[in-house]
Amino acid sequence: MQTMTQIDRITTRQATGADAGVIAELFMMAWPVEEILDASGVTYAELHDAMTKVASRRGTIYSYENTVVAEVDGRVVGAMCAYDGADYLRLKQPVVDMLGPDSGFAQLRETEADEFYLDSVGVYPEYRGRGIASRLFEAQIVRAASLGHSRAGLIVDEDKPEAEALYARLGFTHVDDRDFFGHRMKHMVRTLEQD
Repeated sequence: MQTMTQIDRITTRQATGADAGVIAELFMMAWPVEEILDASGVTYAELHDAMTKVASRRGTIYSYENTVVAEVDGRVVGAMCAYDGADYLRLKQPVVDMLGPDSGFAQLRETEADEFYLDSVGVYPEYRGRGIASRLFEAQIVRAASLGHSRAGLIVDEDKPEAEALYARLGFTHVDDRDFFGHRMKHMVRTLEQD
């Protein structure tokens, strides 16, 4: 098991198609999976298979091309996807097509056209609390600024004050509320500095 002193071995990198299975697993940790399974009528394994296919394709929300992964000693232990909010409807359509119009994904509107949306972040439980999520956020913020975005946004479950506190420390402020699979979510935004 890794110790807290090994934090300096964390690296971040752009994901590749070979990371698709672990990307799917990590993102599903961030979602209300039970509600998704109930709405879509699929099993956990079927959802993981579908999300692995989505992550391995270009032009999807959860694609490897939108994802940064964190590694510790060469093992992927965390992942985060982010993309231009203006592309949200186009990018989510493959997920709706795979899971069906009743899956709940078709009704979601998580982001706005004027923000770089930080969609899902997942870190394996045994690696949490070591700054991995913060490193993933900063990697995606740098990416957003390099692409010319002036703000980044995300949503956080109001029942997860520890996550909200992390996002506040990273410079995000609460601007409005959203519904996500029956969960009340806080929409938070951060203004990005341009080089």
